[in-house]
Amino acid sequence: TIKMSDNEVGPYLNAIVEKINTTWDDVVESTPFMVELKAGKLKKETITLFYQNWGSFVPVINAVYMLQFYRNLTFFIANVDLMVPYTNKVLDEFGHPEPPGHIKILISTGEALGLTAEEVLEAPMLPEARALADFQRTLATDGAPHEYWFSVLWEFAFGMTCLGWFNALTTHYGLSAVEADYFHKHHEADTMDHLDREAHSEVTKKVLARMLTQGIQERAGYSAEYCALTPTYLYKDMLNAAYAATH
Repeated sequence: TIKMSDNEVGPYLNAIVEKINTTWDDVVESTPFMVELKAGKLKKETITLFYQNWGSFVPVINAVYMLQFYRNLTFFIANVDLMVPYTNKVLDEFGHPEPPGHIKILISTGEALGLTAEEVLEAPMLPEARALADFQRTLATDGAPHEYWFSVLWEFAFGMTCLGWFNALTTHYGLSAVEADYFHKHHEADTMDHLDREAHSEVTKKVLARMLTQGIQERAGYSAEYCALTPTYLYKDMLNAAYAATH
């Protein structure tokens, strides 16, 4: 059982996020995919294949986030103030810039890359690319409540990678800022306060801080740090799978 004081929980979570960010830079940003993307040397077919796999992942992870209100219902009722940032994040994902929210700009950026909405949302995922969605879905359905929340602490790191995506697509691959808006919006939403709402990464930390001060119980094989760091490696696997399939 882990239970922390208010003074302990902030430094603890900040240390885990910093470890995620450092690992992300070492593991994700150093892949041939990301190095070539940022240099404008990545094949267009590699980009579109990754985007199709990512497009199939996004509805899953958004649905899993919605599931948290039901799975954590007792927690949210006992901590009703946390329903405010949770709901604001839901509104962001499904309502901005208009319904169906980020799915809409996911499709529009895909169209700018030459993909139809069906190709973005319905393409079968590469086996290696399924792992990230399946890991987070399994934690959400079978794990302790805190395990899922630790598993989305990578949002800040992903948001920073989105800035790299946006700059590469607009600098090297001919997309306008509007066409690459999916990555701009996610850099904004995941890393900074926006639209009078907290950054998505801060919402996760706020929920976890409350869970940790009230007490969590880790199960064997699923420590908080393991749940937090594993998505970094699974995202890398998705990049590598798209790269390998097109080289």
